[in-house]
Amino acid sequence: MTTASRSDAVGRVRDDLVARGLVDGLPAAFLAGVTRFARPPQPELDALAAAARGVATRLATGAADEGDLPLLTRVLFFARHAAVLADAGVPTPAYDVLGSYRDNLTTPVGPRLAQRPVAGGRRWRVLGRDVGFPIGVPACVLGGGAEWVRHFARNGYSVLTYKTVRSRAHEPNEQPNWVFAQRETSSRPPGAAAEVTADPWDWVLPGSPEVCTVNSFGVPSPAPEEWAADLERSLDAVGDDQLLVVSVMGEGDGPALVDDFALTARLAQEAGASVVELNLSCPNTLNPSAPGVKPPLCLDADATVAVVEGVRRALDDRTGLVAKLSWLDEPRLAALVPRVAPLVDGVAGINTLQSRVRRSDGEPTFPGRELAGLSGAAVRDSALDFTRRLVALRGAGSRHFDVLAMGGVTDPASFEALFALGADAVLSASGAFANPFLARDCVDALGDTLPRAVAR
Repeated sequence: MTTASRSDAVGRVRDDLVARGLVDGLPAAFLAGVTRFARPPQPELDALAAAARGVATRLATGAADEGDLPLLTRVLFFARHAAVLADAGVPTPAYDVLGSYRDNLTTPVGPRLAQRPVAGGRRWRVLGRDVGFPIGVPACVLGGGAEWVRHFARNGYSVLTYKTVRSRAHEPNEQPNWVFAQRETSSRPPGAAAEVTADPWDWVLPGSPEVCTVNSFGVPSPAPEEWAADLERSLDAVGDDQLLVVSVMGEGDGPALVDDFALTARLAQEAGASVVELNLSCPNTLNPSAPGVKPPLCLDADATVAVVEGVRRALDDRTGLVAKLSWLDEPRLAALVPRVAPLVDGVAGINTLQSRVRRSDGEPTFPGRELAGLSGAAVRDSALDFTRRLVALRGAGSRHFDVLAMGGVTDPASFEALFALGADAVLSASGAFANPFLARDCVDALGDTLPRAVAR
């Protein structure tokens, strides 16, 4: 935003807050949000309280200016007034981290563009469809329902993923579920085990290319009768040059796991899915037989192949199939890809990196579960490493599959880096969460020059 537009935005935000009678209560609402899940150390809490009181005073007296916008954005987000920011066109995270998963299902909170960004008449081929621009959103809560699909479709994403669904209802993990990791400011080495410090009140300014987050949702899912009806509405929300992939997950062990994956995939197909993605990579699934979380399924090559084979047999030949993998080291990836390549139309990766996440006081950031998923700029090198090796394995094999790359995509440069390695589409979760205009920025920067557009 320019200085003039920032100043204008502050004026619109102030007028809206005054009209709603929210200014006086802003500091208290902000502190309630900051302390929702844990209490900052007293000096930090005092500083946050003083900052909130100061900006509220400037709003009340009309003295607030464009220099207040970064603080005002944080205060309103944690005060749960992000809609005021969105109405003024101010970038704000798309997901209300203080609200429950269920509360968020129908309410993206970031701004929605009046016109969808497009790259002229150019198209790129992804999973058998010509899409407007090969940027997307992976399987996560940002694709949790029709309103989310509609929101990100309007904001310029052409390859959308409907959040992972199951064959039965599954409740989310206890809140908090999604937290900024403001101390993570650069990429970690590929696949490196991470010890992350993240407090529930942490904050990264929207649009920062260094944004990192940690999450622990536990792959919640509505019951099939609920998500199938919503999926039909979601499919109606995408344009002819957009693609909605549906992520599915099974439960159980051995043949029961394969059968449940296949059942869920068939349910998605019956609801209208033209492409099904198998979530073989989640780092946040609670282990029912032991404390903590399970490792990603794709670490077990035999179980992974059994699931992919079972689902491929269960689906119509016309339905596309994607295998979603986590970061795998060279021996594991080299052993797995040739076995699944003949069965799939695409391979997606990476997921978040399973990391040990604690607050600054040493307690788990996510109650009862120290392991959670790290994403954003901290996993960028892991994504580049994985994509480079995956594309090489594709080139060395006899079966073509599309590569859907993700991890650390927070700005046009990080999008372009993965695409240049040979990815057919590049997807973003933390970047899309924290910067509502990421797709627009990528289209504006690369729409005229990005290679491999299809002839029209």
